[in-house]
Amino acid sequence: MSYDVYVVRGSDPAKNACEAMGKVFTEDASNLSVLLKVNTGFRGPAASGLCTHPEVVRGLIRFFKDRRTKKIYVGDSSIVGTDSIEALKSAGIWDVCAEEGVECLNLDDSGISEREIPDPVMVEKLKLSRLAFEVDRVVSVPVMKTHMYAGATLSIKNMKGCLYQRDKTRLHRVFKPLPENARGKCLDYGIMDLAKICYADYALIDGTVAMEGFGPSGGTPVEMGIIVASASPAAADTVCLRLMGMKDEDAPHIMLVRENKGVRLEDIRVFPADYMKWGRRFLRASEQDLHLSYPNFQVVDRGACSACHAAILQFFRYHHGDFPDREKITLACGRDLKEEDLAGGGDVVLVGNCTAKFRSACPFCKGCPPVPSQIARTIAGRKTYDD
Repeated sequence: MSYDVYVVRGSDPAKNACEAMGKVFTEDASNLSVLLKVNTGFRGPAASGLCTHPEVVRGLIRFFKDRRTKKIYVGDSSIVGTDSIEALKSAGIWDVCAEEGVECLNLDDSGISEREIPDPVMVEKLKLSRLAFEVDRVVSVPVMKTHMYAGATLSIKNMKGCLYQRDKTRLHRVFKPLPENARGKCLDYGIMDLAKICYADYALIDGTVAMEGFGPSGGTPVEMGIIVASASPAAADTVCLRLMGMKDEDAPHIMLVRENKGVRLEDIRVFPADYMKWGRRFLRASEQDLHLSYPNFQVVDRGACSACHAAILQFFRYHHGDFPDREKITLACGRDLKEEDLAGGGDVVLVGNCTAKFRSACPFCKGCPPVPSQIARTIAGRKTYDD
């Protein structure tokens, strides 16, 4: 069996999306309901590499409208602490849906569906938004981005937005013994568990404006002008890694899911054959790069979710230069923080509500997540900021 992946490049994102989807979707859609699961995990401007490009969404909506699809939904559920509707509006997707006459929604509003994981490795069950299981087809429509903890976030990891409310944090907080000869972290195997029950029928990856560096929220935009599409999310993500100059070991969850789904590398066919002429090496979002960029800071992360990760990244982006005379500042976050994690020397600042149990010992910045400027004020005052 072959797994075909198509790479389309051009200056019109809507046209690119429509063309790419037409190469992989050949079903009669007249009796189908379709969810376009976009990527609006964070609130930010349109066409910035942070969220799915609104014109890519327009192209997909028109593609499915032209095929007389019974019902089209567009939606996502943002990270904890971010209003999902506000994120959809900020990204320009809400207005596109209104103009095209399709329903745009916070996936959490569709209700909960708790699902057991077959042959679980890290988690035995997860709570997900019900709509993902009520529609006939799901199209994962992420942005092509690097990720500080998962290496890359593409169509497989994009489905994490289907997790219901605070269940989104669970995969970041799993610390179980890894399988023998493990080829990834607990998070990688947790994403594999998720993909066993929540795996899109199609992937259309938005590389119109991608993101490198400190993704998924604090990176640098990269104008690529490409779309990658396939009926196999694992195959599509594998091709995207190549386009980003990355290897399997840079994003182990993709390799694990690919193998779990039985997608062999030799069976992936890419069109056009010379697609790599549009690739480039993306700057990695590794902890080493973080320390090189901000040498007077270190982060101690013990099970923090994406919300605190995003807050800390935004703090670095806008406030890291505010403390030139401080030799070492440790930002400690996560529900699983331990007392010994606070003994590394220098100034320690607790970030986020999960760290409140240590607030008597260190300056504490509350919030779920905290605002980056609050983190800066806590550091500047060396006192608790919790009013």
